[in-house]
Amino acid sequence: MIRLVLCDLRDHAATWAGAFCVAVACGFVGGFAASLIATARTYPNTESLAASVIMFSAVAAVAVLASVAGLTVSAQRRSYALWQLANVSPRRVAAVVLAQLAVVVLGAAVGTSIEAASFAPLFPIVFSSPDYQPIDQVVPDAGLLLMPAVWAAVACVFLVGGARGARSAAKMPPVAALREPEAARKGVTAMRALVSAVLGLGAWQIASSLFGAELRALSNSLFLPLLMVATLVPVAPAALSALMAAWTAPVPQRRLHAWYLARRTARYGLAASTSTETPIMVGFALVAGIFSLGGLLEGYIRQQGLTGYSATLDWTSSVLLLGGPVLLCAVGAAASVVMTSKTRTRDVALLVVAGARPGTLLAAAACEALVHAVTATLAGMAVVIASNAVVASAVGMPPFSGLAFGEGLVVSLAGFVLVLAATLVPTCAALRREPALVLAAGE
Repeated sequence: MIRLVLCDLRDHAATWAGAFCVAVACGFVGGFAASLIATARTYPNTESLAASVIMFSAVAAVAVLASVAGLTVSAQRRSYALWQLANVSPRRVAAVVLAQLAVVVLGAAVGTSIEAASFAPLFPIVFSSPDYQPIDQVVPDAGLLLMPAVWAAVACVFLVGGARGARSAAKMPPVAALREPEAARKGVTAMRALVSAVLGLGAWQIASSLFGAELRALSNSLFLPLLMVATLVPVAPAALSALMAAWTAPVPQRRLHAWYLARRTARYGLAASTSTETPIMVGFALVAGIFSLGGLLEGYIRQQGLTGYSATLDWTSSVLLLGGPVLLCAVGAAASVVMTSKTRTRDVALLVVAGARPGTLLAAAACEALVHAVTATLAGMAVVIASNAVVASAVGMPPFSGLAFGEGLVVSLAGFVLVLAATLVPTCAALRREPALVLAAGE
């Protein structure tokens, strides 16, 4: 079995390289939080800061890791079907898939190693804001003994995220898997609906606690966009697919062949689309949501004539709260597209054989990146507007006060650029190859 695992890792290098990069990013962010906890021995304030880093980064990490794990299995359904045709038992297929997912622990180990080596020089840069000075006597501690906990957390989320796909790969009839590159959509599972409901209940409790609260207690409002977007993550496959279908439908498709191909590709590849759009949605919602709440509360402070209060985020607070989620979301969005490059190569070859022009295929790749970015941004905007309206109602301000989409759009633009590059590169590479050779190789 070990030989089968290693050979498949080699044959699907792009898929596993993307998953590896996501694990490295998660290991780096988790390692930074672990280092802050270790540093709390000499600088107690870092313990509460570590909790904030964990809470805000955990949502992005779980969303990215779970979707990438599912995509990792989905992208290789064809290979798993061929294994079964070669008399590999379904139980062995499931075991191999889970063993491959466990390899991602190496990525988390690499990420924590990079973080441990860079924590000491990064510490004074991150904590350079005046409110955190002086820190000259603080001794940064990388917390190497805490790193195995980070590896275990990353491995656990990745295995849980890919477990359902592993079971599906083992149970799926080989002929059906070869006929349909992706499993049929079955809507939102009961477990996903339950998780979404629990998170939604948490968001409702925080929202209700804001009404009649004192100004200092309003700091809990920062967790509202966090929980709201977390509520949306479990049902993202259904929600984002419906949103994409709604906003792309009015665009005429008969005249715009590139748009037609892009829309069909984005809607048909549910696993790839969800893995690409979810990180951008989470990143936009967190960044725009927190900055919007900061602007709202700052306006409330001025309106009430209060002195000695400030709701704006300084450099250190911004990095600690948003640095991890933005890093994870950017890496996750780009890696999701890279992971499906092998499937894209085959699809491009089929379209070329069918008579599609290279210019049309390149335009379709660009339009597909745009579809993913806009869909994720619209979903993130809905979360920001909802969270901002709740807090505004709690403090007696207009519902759209303080809305700040600019910072979130920077995240969306960065995500679009990364997805665009990850989409165009394999498309250009596929166009330079002979379609007959690609199809004959079974890629």
